[in-house]
Amino acid sequence: MRQFLVVILLLCGYTSSVVAERPLEADVRYFDIRIPALQVPTKRTHYVCQKIKVPDADTFHAIAFEPLISNHDVMHHMLLFGCDYDVQDTAPHECSGADAQCSSWLAQWTMGVEGKIYTPDNAGVRFGKHSYSYMSLQIHWNNERSTANLTDNSGFRIYYTTKLRQYDVGNVQIGQQDLDIPPHAIHNESGGCSGTCTAAMLPHPIYLTRTYIHMHYLGVNSLLEVYRDGKFLKRVAYDKEYDYKISPIHTHDPPIEIRPGDEVRLTCTFDSLTGDRNRNQSLYFGEGSNAEMCYAFVTYFPNVQNFDQCLQFDEFDMNCIDPNKPYMGGCDFRKFRQDLKSYLQDIQTNCPTIPGPSICHQQCGRSVGQLLNQPCLQGRLGSNTRRTILSQTPIWTDVSRIVDHFTETCN
Repeated sequence: MRQFLVVILLLCGYTSSVVAERPLEADVRYFDIRIPALQVPTKRTHYVCQKIKVPDADTFHAIAFEPLISNHDVMHHMLLFGCDYDVQDTAPHECSGADAQCSSWLAQWTMGVEGKIYTPDNAGVRFGKHSYSYMSLQIHWNNERSTANLTDNSGFRIYYTTKLRQYDVGNVQIGQQDLDIPPHAIHNESGGCSGTCTAAMLPHPIYLTRTYIHMHYLGVNSLLEVYRDGKFLKRVAYDKEYDYKISPIHTHDPPIEIRPGDEVRLTCTFDSLTGDRNRNQSLYFGEGSNAEMCYAFVTYFPNVQNFDQCLQFDEFDMNCIDPNKPYMGGCDFRKFRQDLKSYLQDIQTNCPTIPGPSICHQQCGRSVGQLLNQPCLQGRLGSNTRRTILSQTPIWTDVSRIVDHFTETCN
């Protein structure tokens, strides 16, 4: 197993994690996946996506990914995904939910990483015939000063071979999808891949070779650990003083074994108290640079189909089902959205809008209870639902006053 040499250098005003170059085999070829030169919007956060046809005359292993960064002033991170369907639209566009169809991520780059990103010596990322014939490039621009007239055409150079290695590389995103960071605080959030999920999703052990932990500006400390049978087993990665502009790559040599039933837990520490990190309002999960994330991007072998995300939303597993518990606490967001309007209209119909004890009659109580007892409105999950769904529903402003008055007067 090769050794990575990670050094921290100060170059041109920013710090980089530089991976030592290693020679590639003589038969290795390459192709580039990059967006055309595009105008960068003046807004702070923007995501652009493009799907690109890749060689598919044979089965190939990609063995290295080289970031091609044309504008360091706006580049925040890039992700490369494999698409397992026939792509029709290959024009660059602002990313949307449709891009999630290409869900198997193959490579990742972020600020501070320089040089090629190598796969393990015994494994490669499979693409081509009977595999991915399209790849989807996602680029996050962070135009922090809202500067006009900037352009970018960044992407990846992909080095590949027909000499297939022993294993296929897999990549899995582990972490917490629901963050609620209070103001003026040092605050921990944790989540990841539960023992329930590894038992359900892994048919055999896997071996971790590389970890990159990703937070945004308030992230100051991060820790990825393995627990077996409920007991701490091993530390995978630890960033004692995290800085999202120079966050390091952790390489694992020898690789770290994860067995079915093991828990892989990520803990992120956020600082909304100190210096220019001080915040007067709560900060939540979001894709923009002014929101936060708590993710570990982990490379492993051998690849396990569909084991590319293992996330939690608060206490709930998002990518597997515990047969002993209702999924997401019984919350079906799609059905909740469909039924929400009727719940709110029912409250408007059956509850008086004028404050007074008459609001406590039985019919109003049933209508309010029908809403408040919804699984999607329980605990921290409910706080997220109120913030992201109810607050975006026009009639909720009026109905919320009725609900608040009912709970204050009648309970």
